[in-house]
Amino acid sequence: MADALAAELVDEAGQAPPTRLRVVAGRFRRDRGALAGTVIVLLLFVLAFAGPFLTHWSYDDIDYTALRAGPSARHWWGTNGIGQDVYAQTVRGLQKSLLIGLAVALVSTVLAAAVGAVAGYVGGWTGRGLVLVVDLLLVFPSFLVIAVVSPRLRGGGWVAFVGLLAAFGWMVSARVVRSLTISLKELEFVRAARFMGVSAPRVIVRHVLPSTASFLIIDATLAVGAAVMTETSLSYFGFGVQPPDVSLGTLIAAGTPSAVTYPWMFFYPAGLLVVFVLAVNLVGDGLRDAVDPRSRPSRPPRPAGPATAVGASTVDDDVVLAIRDLRVRFGDGPPAVDGLDLTVHRGQVLGIVGESGSGKSVTVLAALGLLPAAATVSGSVVLGGTQVIGAAPRDLRRLRGNVASVVFQDSLSALTPVYRIGDQLAEAITAHRDVSRTEARRRAVELLRLVGIPSPELRARTFPDELSGGMRQRVMIAMAIANDPDVILADEPTTALDVTVQAQVLRVLQDVREATGAALVLVSHDLGVVAGMADTVAVMRGGRIVEQAPVRQLYGRPADPYTRDLLDAQPRLDAFKPPRPIAAPPVLRVTGLRRTFGVHKGRVFRRRVGSVHAVDGVDLTVHAGQTHAVVGESGSGKSTTLLEILGLRPPEGGTIELFGRTVSSGLTAADQAELRSRMQLVFQDPFASLDPRLPVGDVVAEPLLAQGRPAPAARARVAEVLRLVGLDPALARRFPHEFSGGQRQRVAIARAISVAPDLLVLDEPVSSLDVTVQAAILALLGRLQTDLGLAYLFVTHDLAVVAQIADVVSVMYLGRVVETGPAALVLGDPLHPYTRALLSAVPVPDPVAARQRPPTLLPGDPPAADERITGCAFRPRCPLYATLSPPERSLCETTPPRLVDRAACHHV
Repeated sequence: MADALAAELVDEAGQAPPTRLRVVAGRFRRDRGALAGTVIVLLLFVLAFAGPFLTHWSYDDIDYTALRAGPSARHWWGTNGIGQDVYAQTVRGLQKSLLIGLAVALVSTVLAAAVGAVAGYVGGWTGRGLVLVVDLLLVFPSFLVIAVVSPRLRGGGWVAFVGLLAAFGWMVSARVVRSLTISLKELEFVRAARFMGVSAPRVIVRHVLPSTASFLIIDATLAVGAAVMTETSLSYFGFGVQPPDVSLGTLIAAGTPSAVTYPWMFFYPAGLLVVFVLAVNLVGDGLRDAVDPRSRPSRPPRPAGPATAVGASTVDDDVVLAIRDLRVRFGDGPPAVDGLDLTVHRGQVLGIVGESGSGKSVTVLAALGLLPAAATVSGSVVLGGTQVIGAAPRDLRRLRGNVASVVFQDSLSALTPVYRIGDQLAEAITAHRDVSRTEARRRAVELLRLVGIPSPELRARTFPDELSGGMRQRVMIAMAIANDPDVILADEPTTALDVTVQAQVLRVLQDVREATGAALVLVSHDLGVVAGMADTVAVMRGGRIVEQAPVRQLYGRPADPYTRDLLDAQPRLDAFKPPRPIAAPPVLRVTGLRRTFGVHKGRVFRRRVGSVHAVDGVDLTVHAGQTHAVVGESGSGKSTTLLEILGLRPPEGGTIELFGRTVSSGLTAADQAELRSRMQLVFQDPFASLDPRLPVGDVVAEPLLAQGRPAPAARARVAEVLRLVGLDPALARRFPHEFSGGQRQRVAIARAISVAPDLLVLDEPVSSLDVTVQAAILALLGRLQTDLGLAYLFVTHDLAVVAQIADVVSVMYLGRVVETGPAALVLGDPLHPYTRALLSAVPVPDPVAARQRPPTLLPGDPPAADERITGCAFRPRCPLYATLSPPERSLCETTPPRLVDRAACHHV
């Protein structure tokens, strides 16, 4: 039905869009290796099934006049020891081996996919039972069982032989599929399908299994070769295909003793076996790449021409990075960087701002020689007197981390998850300095202390996933300054962080820059972040710098219209929207909601030693037609509150009332389906929440099809909602990776409103978007709310966005709502010190005001007298740190945030 929906969407020119099958076929045809493998496999099939008709000899005919005769006109490939024609026997054996290999691969792959996906997705006793069956089959001596049973098979014994090989060939693959499914079911696009009410079988078939396709295709191709080789091994010992029938295995076994004296008896069947296995592997690689719409054939990086002759002699000693006429292009698309000129002086802070796609990150990667293989580069990049473009790998390794270092946006991905923090820092040091491991570890601890990480000796022994996002970003900064570089390139270092943690990271960057004297290139799409730190700002658009000026001049008197557009799109804390009147009963009422998680110790015998109160007595009320915003830092309980509401299960404590109906154990499946149809979710990351293997038309149609809508009605509704969110319905045939971030979020919103819900839950829907795109999405949400009468539960940590869109604000801290009220009152005149601390950390797009703010507290700083700056998430996770007694302060510093005594942290 979904394929029919995609196929029937017609663009404005009247041309039907290609189906997914046609798209995959087109990608497959562009792979030369896959095409060669396909041609070879087809030729082998032709040889196997048409070959017997090309000779008058049958595979069981005997020519007593020609024993072990060489190839001739009478016997093309010679004869064996009893006078049988080797060609006739080989093509007959090829038939059997082709059928055995492909049939075994098909059956075992289907079994592995079905059992592994169900065991991983459903879990519970069903999953454990399936895993037990798999484990029991794994301990069976499969080779021995097949060897004993297969010789006793008669008649159609080779078919049963296929069944035996398949029965013992899928268990390891099923285990792998189960592990992949366990990871996949927590991805946002799979969770989105569940929240929309899509049934488990449909989620498995449409989302989980296609996401394991790369593994399944490679596994199937390996299974073909493994099945043929297993049959060959069994036949070699007389346990495979039984005489008088033959296979490649029996022929190889018979020809092995005569491989030297009568080579035609061995090498013809052995050669066909090798060619067949290699060709199948080429086909498998091509299919794997074809089914992934994001894959692209890669090639070695190539310069578009010789690097511009700009060397150390033409660059001042004060310049640490000089970029001249840099041009970067990927494939046949438009240039990502188009004639860029940039100069960074020693000790300078240069801010580079612009929207996604403007070329900011590409410029940073080009400066370090880290562009992907598909990039075509020209121009000049001189770093520390060395020409980067065309430099040898040895020279680039000397520059990276030593002359220039980088702080990436995603610290979790940038740090190796299986190595301890201290070891990774020590490795960065020993890569450029001739010091002992002991000295490197000591230096690593000093670096952690320098960037404000408490208990650095203890933190050095932890793994990246045991640290918060802010802590991991500090580790990245420590790694960046490990070898005293001349320039630090910080690429969106605070994008995914809370405002308070963001303020800390920026303070750390400023401190280490002053301590080391390094230049800093700060790349960001947030003009408020750049305003407080940069000396000079360069504005990029379309791969070019459209304006560059000192920071106060650029913010005070922007010369380029694009710069003015960026500044105008920046949300402001003092621009509150008029509150909407309450004219209807609430669509959501949450009272006293509680959710705890156990704290366990021990690896073998785990015991519960305490509880984490993730949500502790939350009250929320969302009225029809209004926007209720929930703000707070990571760990405050916002996401857990959402999951409790969206889960439609009785809460651990308190009550959840949706559309006048209390969520309880008495809800039937039909009741849950009805509630889900009236409540939809929009995730933070629009790319992660859309299945990358489905065209967006199928993505938007999924909740409609899950409710049983017929395909024609779903098709019409898809076109309608795409228009509502400002997209051309003809774009429905495209895949998510072919859209910009803002367009993808429009697709996610279209999917959410396709079933005409009453309540839209928006989980950080604009935090990953550029300011102009963010403004457009917020305007779209406002228009949809007015036109459709939607209620929004808007979860975010961006208070400036809240000021622009919210009617009511609830501030969460450590699992509780500490302040609730109209947005203008809560943000304009906050009562709680935690709310004031959040507001004090919001970046201001004004370089004068940003530099007049008090410094952000870091761990180890003495408590300030002003409670608006004290505590919060910075030092002890308590907003009233300055008012606590010494024992209470010690408790706050040494205890995980959500285990702190709330009597000291929650009352004004």
